[in-house]
Amino acid sequence: MKKSQEHDLRRKAGNLDSLYGFKDYTFNDGPEKGMRAFDLDNGKNTRLTVLADRGLDIPSFYYKGKNIAFQSKTGLRSPFLYQEEGARGFLKQFYAGLLTTCGLTYAGAAAVDKGQALGLHGPFSNTPAGKVAARTVYDGDEAVIEITGQVRQAQVFEENLVLKRVLRLHTETDALEIEDTVENQGFDETPLMLVYHVNFGYPLLDEGARVYSTAGLVSPRDEIAKSGYKDHAVIEAPGVQRPEECFFHTRHPGKEAFAMLHNENLGMAAVLHFDANALPLLCQWKCMRAGDYALGLEPTTSGVMGRPAAREDGSLVLLKAGESRVFSMMLTLTDNSKTIREHISRATK
Repeated sequence: MKKSQEHDLRRKAGNLDSLYGFKDYTFNDGPEKGMRAFDLDNGKNTRLTVLADRGLDIPSFYYKGKNIAFQSKTGLRSPFLYQEEGARGFLKQFYAGLLTTCGLTYAGAAAVDKGQALGLHGPFSNTPAGKVAARTVYDGDEAVIEITGQVRQAQVFEENLVLKRVLRLHTETDALEIEDTVENQGFDETPLMLVYHVNFGYPLLDEGARVYSTAGLVSPRDEIAKSGYKDHAVIEAPGVQRPEECFFHTRHPGKEAFAMLHNENLGMAAVLHFDANALPLLCQWKCMRAGDYALGLEPTTSGVMGRPAAREDGSLVLLKAGESRVFSMMLTLTDNSKTIREHISRATK
């Protein structure tokens, strides 16, 4: 949608909200009751939902009417039902969706670090965002739907980190930008861990689809993943009680990195672009389990093995007092065969 077209379009559509825009509302039933959400529609091919009360994460995403995200059997749940409880607390709340953000001072596996018990993936996605606002802005002549807000992780005598998020949905292309700025507003050096749990589901995820990335090295997480390493990039049919596998994509060439899920049968691909300087390890979560059929392409600051492991291998980020870091990603959906071939040619063979 172009600003220069809007006046003429009003001749045919008195309310441009019928063509593109956002809706701000609250859920009224079930475990999601009371949560504030936004539905975004770029008037082209992309529709998604953003949950203000779950850290401005994204539970659903549709492209040309087809579901793109893995939406788990838990369904949407209020953050006020969350109890950390090791790994179980997170998994009971894990609707997954297109994006579940994990952090801020710890993410990855549940662990004990310096005597402190840390749950799976941290509290971020179960924290309501504040100062949330939605509006339409203009990038040159293009209308862009923008949502902003912030999430604070703080406790007395401990950390005081704030993540300020900007989501931008373009209307002339099917591109979603996510930019996060994390600031240490405390007075002590503080760990920072982020995992962007980007999840794809059926029908984009289906037997015969394939994963591509710019990684120079792909490593299995454990013995289970090692046994499936030769087919790590290939999506198979779901199997009953099949164990999950994780593969670590590293050594991306420079800042401009991407990972792509391509479904040739649908003629469609999702491409996740990210800054590999800030997010050097991408975890590929391959879950071919019936009922939990999912693929995660997860850019991270320090991997997914937990804070003690990151501290030990030297990948743990420490933010100095007053210091900020910026993390950016862009998701594009396409059914353009030329664009898909270009990304395949750029991926590591």
